[in-house]
Amino acid sequence: GIVFQPLEHIFATKITTKEKASEYSAVFAYIMAAMSMSVPAICLCCTEASVCFEKVLLSFVVIEFCVGLSSPIAGTLRSKYVPDAYQGAIMNIFRLPLNAVVVSGTYATDVFDQYKVYGLVSGLFVVAAILQASLALGGPSEKKQVKKD
Repeated sequence: GIVFQPLEHIFATKITTKEKASEYSAVFAYIMAAMSMSVPAICLCCTEASVCFEKVLLSFVVIEFCVGLSSPIAGTLRSKYVPDAYQGAIMNIFRLPLNAVVVSGTYATDVFDQYKVYGLVSGLFVVAAILQASLALGGPSEKKQVKKD
């Protein structure tokens, strides 16, 4: 909350309109997370882990910042794009695929080297940024109302 409002204000006044500030904040958070997650992938791939300890630690702090930033952004976007009448059902539909991704990621740490897993997660953050950018560039600017029968 403390960081989200100033970030929204910067995007709303300097970069885009107020209606699209949340979308661009999410793109920013995903890009920042992707860059941060690429640090351990590169460090563990090319050098010894003890050499890059400070860089990796800082990148994990930035990842935690992005995770904390994503919660208010997700709430804002959810209220904007998902009709109130269907929020519970739609959110429950995505629980199973989300859990499958989490289980796959946990399994990947046993099968692949650590740097490959960090690179994979970084790539997934890039995909999330691209998908969010497509929503920011082409999505509706106002919440649509759904009539209940």
